[in-house]
Amino acid sequence: MNAHASPFGRSGASARGYQVLFHAESVNHCPGCHGRNWLVGRITAECARCGTALPLAEAAQMGLDPVGHKPVALHLVDGGKPWRERRKHPREPAAGRVLTLHIDGSPRAFTIEDISDGGVKGATLEEVFNSRYLAVEFEDGTMHPAELRWRSGGFIGLEFVKPEADQP
Repeated sequence: MNAHASPFGRSGASARGYQVLFHAESVNHCPGCHGRNWLVGRITAECARCGTALPLAEAAQMGLDPVGHKPVALHLVDGGKPWRERRKHPREPAAGRVLTLHIDGSPRAFTIEDISDGGVKGATLEEVFNSRYLAVEFEDGTMHPAELRWRSGGFIGLEFVKPEADQP
């Protein structure tokens, strides 16, 4: 019997069934939570959001077969709460609200979608990607220093940070 033959007379993919693999040169969506951030090891990749582990397609091609040609059962980690409810600070809708975003000292109108005690989501302003200092100014004139945390589609996420003088 060859190395890839199954005891049932079938070989290859037909013996294994459908096998989810992590492909390093592709966008991989987690089968457990649909996340796209991965912690990649030598033989497996683990979803950074939920912990689901997938074997690397490249490892199997190099002879490092993490599954031994057996069906793979995915281990989905249940974190208890849905992902959106795991935030440190609850979000409040603010669609259409306009604040002032100071980008290296230059004020710009910043249309926001939602806000929390920890940060704000708003429309992308290209200038923020090369900036050294960001601060959000509220309607009452208070300024909150911020850092760019993410970009997705036409939106950016800013996290409020402590001013340098207040940091321990």
